[in-house]
Amino acid sequence: MKKEASLSIIEDTKSHKFLMIRHHRGINEGCINFSGGKKENGETMEDCVRRETLEETGLIIEDPIQVGYVEFPRFDFYVHIFKSTKYSGSLKGKDDEGEAFWVDEDKIPYAEMREADRNFLPDILAGKYVKRRYNYDENFKLIDFVDL
Repeated sequence: MKKEASLSIIEDTKSHKFLMIRHHRGINEGCINFSGGKKENGETMEDCVRRETLEETGLIIEDPIQVGYVEFPRFDFYVHIFKSTKYSGSLKGKDDEGEAFWVDEDKIPYAEMREADRNFLPDILAGKYVKRRYNYDENFKLIDFVDL
C-alpha cells in the first residue's frame, strides 16, 4: 500500500526563522527536519499537513502551499511538502515525539538532517518547486536522486 505523508515548512516572515523539529522517535529519530507525518484514510494532503502540524507543534497553519513532492521508492513512501507563512497558536514544548524550535535561515542545522532533506531544502527556500525521487540502500544511505 502506497504510504503518503506531509512535511510542513513554517516560516515566520517577520524574523526569517523556520520552525524545525528534533525527532525523538520513528524513522527520523535523532534527526532534525520539519513537522509532518502519514496521511490518514479520508484525509486530503492539506488536511494531513494541518493535522500533523497541530499535533507536533501546537500551531494552526493557514493557507499551506505545496512547494514540493519527494518519493522514497525503497520504503514505498511519498511526501508532499507544504510551506506556510501564516499561523496561530502557541508552540508546544518538548514531548516524546520531538522538540519544536525556531531557527534562523542561516543557522538551519543541515548536518543534523537526512541527506534528502539537505538536498531539497535549499531549492525550496530559493522558491523552486521540487519534485524528486531519492534512492536509498538498505542501511538508509542515499544512493542517488533524480528530478521527476
